[in-house]
Amino acid sequence: MDIGRAITYVFQDSQWIKKVAIGGLLVLIPIVGWLIVTGYWLRMTRQVIQGEDLPLPEWNDFGGDLVRGLKLFVVALVWSIPGAVLTILTTASGNGNDLGASNLGLQCLNTIVSLAIAFVQPLYTTRVAVTEDIGAGLQFGAIFNEVRPVTTSLLVILLMSIVIAFVAVLGLILCIVGVIFTAFLSSLMSAHLYGQVRRQLQGEPLTPMV
Repeated sequence: MDIGRAITYVFQDSQWIKKVAIGGLLVLIPIVGWLIVTGYWLRMTRQVIQGEDLPLPEWNDFGGDLVRGLKLFVVALVWSIPGAVLTILTTASGNGNDLGASNLGLQCLNTIVSLAIAFVQPLYTTRVAVTEDIGAGLQFGAIFNEVRPVTTSLLVILLMSIVIAFVAVLGLILCIVGVIFTAFLSSLMSAHLYGQVRRQLQGEPLTPMV
């Protein structure tokens, strides 16, 4: 994994300030803005998979990005069902402030399931990025079969996602300017890492990228 490239590539685009500012402003718009940003993020991921991380995509396909974002939302929603069910069961088990063994067991299981889904997220996400097809992100057997060849890379991304989330939180603490820049920048870092994993699965070199 080329973590350094994932962190720095954005700043090598001559128009990165404009593109990041647009993405940051869209992040501030609930639902529609988030979906558009997600669609743009998928385009960025696909670009990395194709071996070209620069320049960053132009903001010239808002409608298409909205549709792409909606597709990934549906896929992510399906993948989140096990965790949601466990959360409901944990809440029901904990009614009456009874934190018994069964409730603690459900909480632990919920944590494990959530981490497992986060672990494979780069796999189903990049499938949607490449194909723009909801079904591709729900081919559970094929996705689980992809885990072994890239286990180390997926672990790196899982750890990096924690770091990136922390950076985003720092942006929130810095108020509006932080939201505009760090939240969107963090997502672009993740896009690059996700793209690298898919390239690795395809047997293509991770570097150099231009």
